[in-house]
Amino acid sequence: MKHAQQTIADLEARLQELNVESQKIKSAINCLCEVMGERPKYDEVEEKSSQAAMPVSDEYYGSPLATVVKEVLEKRKAAGRGAATLDEIYNYLLAGGCKLIGKNEAIKKRGLAISMSKNQKFHKLPNETWGLTEWYPSAKESRETNAQPRTEERPDTKQQEVMSDEIKTS
Repeated sequence: MKHAQQTIADLEARLQELNVESQKIKSAINCLCEVMGERPKYDEVEEKSSQAAMPVSDEYYGSPLATVVKEVLEKRKAAGRGAATLDEIYNYLLAGGCKLIGKNEAIKKRGLAISMSKNQKFHKLPNETWGLTEWYPSAKESRETNAQPRTEERPDTKQQEVMSDEIKTS
């Protein structure tokens, strides 16, 4: 069952790559048509890229942060732009009416970064950009194998009591 789910995820990722490639080719054809003075052949290419550019002013108002960030990243990926910097995500959220908590921009950005880092849906890449964990299946596996349960070494409480009694009697 898990293997089938991974296969589906891999196929969806491949389909997304092909969609992005298709959009690039259609855009190139449109550019050539424009150079030749002809009407663009693919109207939906322009519509999709302009939709991915900026959200509607109230698109994210009142929505949960994780849901909104995931939508932003998915739209970027569909537009062929992929992972985003924290600043890009932050600006996109503000443009869409998302309310972030904090006194100033720096605190709001820090809160966003902390929220994203705590949520396993999101993955921070070495180049300081953020993507969805599902886009990086091998990175997800290494994250799970590297994540070890936290075990704090604490002396037995009875041993602590004995030690404190020894200190008192000394």
